[in-house]
Amino acid sequence: MNSSLTSLLALSVLLTAPQEPEKKSPALNVGGSDQAGGATVTGIVKFKGEQPPRDVIKEMTGNAFCKEACKDNPPPSEKWVFGKNGDQATFQNVLVHVSKGLEGKTFTPPETPVVIDQVKCVYTPHVVAVMAGQPLEIRNSDEILHNVLANPRNNAPFNEGMPSAGTKIVKTFKTPEMKLDLRCFMHPWMVGYVHVMAHPYYAVTQTDGTFTIKGLPPGEYELSVVHESSRFAAEPATVAVKVAAGETKKIEFTYELRKN
Repeated sequence: MNSSLTSLLALSVLLTAPQEPEKKSPALNVGGSDQAGGATVTGIVKFKGEQPPRDVIKEMTGNAFCKEACKDNPPPSEKWVFGKNGDQATFQNVLVHVSKGLEGKTFTPPETPVVIDQVKCVYTPHVVAVMAGQPLEIRNSDEILHNVLANPRNNAPFNEGMPSAGTKIVKTFKTPEMKLDLRCFMHPWMVGYVHVMAHPYYAVTQTDGTFTIKGLPPGEYELSVVHESSRFAAEPATVAVKVAAGETKKIEFTYELRKN
């Protein structure tokens, strides 16, 4: 058998061999469980009134890699991000979660990790949520040293370097905790948020403001919203719902700038 035929056969084996699929996180604005007969709560987080401007991350231009990665066009801060759903203004990166009605119940955390990446010197996505005990996979897609620093209130702190593209670290958090922040010691503008939840009934809004929470056991619940910035307030801040097996309920929240 000549070398050319050997190479072709080897290539054929590589192309036809089954590839192990990469584990991916579920869509951020869809959460819940696959419980049979569960209910669904879906809706939108709107924004009303004045939208404060988003400041450009000017510090990024002081770092050669980050400046080049963004082609001299540094991105705006993600402390607040607005979007559109038709003609309706919406609010991104809002955690919508069941805040009352699941007391005394326990849930097995998913084995599939939630992924937060460091891309062009920014945490992507800016906000994620995991269940306590679920893996959080932190990636570095940049050819530069990033240093992931976390000082949680209720969980163990860590401070780990990620020297190059392709580096990954996996963390799990034992205790529920809202707004756990990840920072990069090397690049102080880099901030990402992790909400650690006691149950799977939550979702994080994207630019269209929508959310869906599936598989909720029949019952009466209170749903609440959380955003990282104290500049904004939601009206209402909580919504009460009663759901039957297989039922879908639609609700909405509206944020605006605080009046004081």
